[in-house]
Amino acid sequence: MSATEKIEVRAPQVDRAPAQRGPSKVGAGLRGRGLAVGAVMVFIVAWEMVPRLLDVQSFIFPRLSEVIAKLTDATTVTLLYQHAQVTLYEALVGLVIGIVAGVGLGFALAEWEPARAAVYPFIVAFQSMPKVALAPLFIIWFGFGYTPKVLVVVMLVFFPMLVNTMNGILSTDKSRLDLFRSMSASKWQIWSRLLLPSALPSIFAGLEVSVVNSFIGAITGEFVGADAGLGVLLQQFKNNYDTAGVFAILVILAFIGVALNQIVRIARRRLVFWQ
Repeated sequence: MSATEKIEVRAPQVDRAPAQRGPSKVGAGLRGRGLAVGAVMVFIVAWEMVPRLLDVQSFIFPRLSEVIAKLTDATTVTLLYQHAQVTLYEALVGLVIGIVAGVGLGFALAEWEPARAAVYPFIVAFQSMPKVALAPLFIIWFGFGYTPKVLVVVMLVFFPMLVNTMNGILSTDKSRLDLFRSMSASKWQIWSRLLLPSALPSIFAGLEVSVVNSFIGAITGEFVGADAGLGVLLQQFKNNYDTAGVFAILVILAFIGVALNQIVRIARRRLVFWQ
């Protein structure tokens, strides 16, 4: 090649077309919240208007305005506050006991297979018994205090926590477990740094179910025998054909359940941040 020849150098062609991007997470989140708000508004309007249009009697299905009036009545608010304290106490105490017992036994049964084979069928059989049938026995054994209602809550919370904890531990990646053992990790290190983090997603899944079950258990125990609690107040409203009062209690229970579920979800996002 002579010195006078020109060498043409071409830069590599770059596709300057804008990259196609999917919908942003922020936009998707805003749309999801907008749909949720819209669904709530439709539900509120329908609750108020449908009974009016169909001329439904209040003792059969009250309008939303009647339920709100009940929730803002001073006497009713006092009653709801006093009885809600009892139900909340029973549900939370039973929830804590059920979580501790379920997670603890779940770890134990997941670790020792002979114990799991011997004990687990009895747990399933006990869980299959209807709690409404067991609640009267607890009343006979422990009286009409807090204990029978707390025990019903524990029964409803215990099994989901047990099963989800066991599944979370048993589904741990075997290669990671072998790696920990090959590096001479102690039993505590294996449990705290591998098994527990691996089981946390399943534990929180069980916790979301257990939070709802705790209030179901408390109300069920109060139906069978109690002198205070939202279950008792619910029966009083029902016997008086105060359907608006019944719906007011249902609204309160729904609000508490949603609030506790959101607390669990926030804790899950913070503790199980790798998901």
